[in-house]
Amino acid sequence: MIVLPATILCFLVWRGMLRTALGAIVLVASILAPVVAAVGALGLGALVIVRRAVRPIAADDDVALLAELTELGLTSGLTFAAAVEAATDAVPGEESARLRRAGRRDRGSADRPEDDPGLLVVARRALSTGAPLLPAVSGYASTLRNEERSRQLTAARRLPVKLLFPLALLILPGFLILTVGPAVLGGLQRLGL
Repeated sequence: MIVLPATILCFLVWRGMLRTALGAIVLVASILAPVVAAVGALGLGALVIVRRAVRPIAADDDVALLAELTELGLTSGLTFAAAVEAATDAVPGEESARLRRAGRRDRGSADRPEDDPGLLVVARRALSTGAPLLPAVSGYASTLRNEERSRQLTAARRLPVKLLFPLALLILPGFLILTVGPAVLGGLQRLGL
């Protein structure tokens, strides 16, 4: 595909038609660069959309949402068990089921496994020390929010590095050809080449 235009350009340069060869390069590049940039941008956009559509909701998002809803329930005057039940009813998923199972297990036995949800660990610690439950759950929810915000800021800091490749290879060459190309052709015309 590239062999034919390269052969034609070499022939034009060999025949002494440098100006015609440069004009052909600028013409072809000015037509192809935006097309290549548009196709590349559409391809990258489609890839991002597909990745977002396929990406499942992270378990950390569910945990944070459960903690915030439990905090809201406690603020409205519900007991901890009622607030957790309302939160798990509102948030479907594995984390809700895990919290429900751990809550049932917690009521029935004295042994507590190590993999209990953090919300129950925080509530148990507050209840065993006599600390108020609402500030403990509120602190846990704000910690989860801060961790999520930190992850999002880290992803935002990585974005310029990820955009460097498409910018350098797709957009910048077309911009340079469209802005510098006519000036180069005008200079060559003034020089008589």
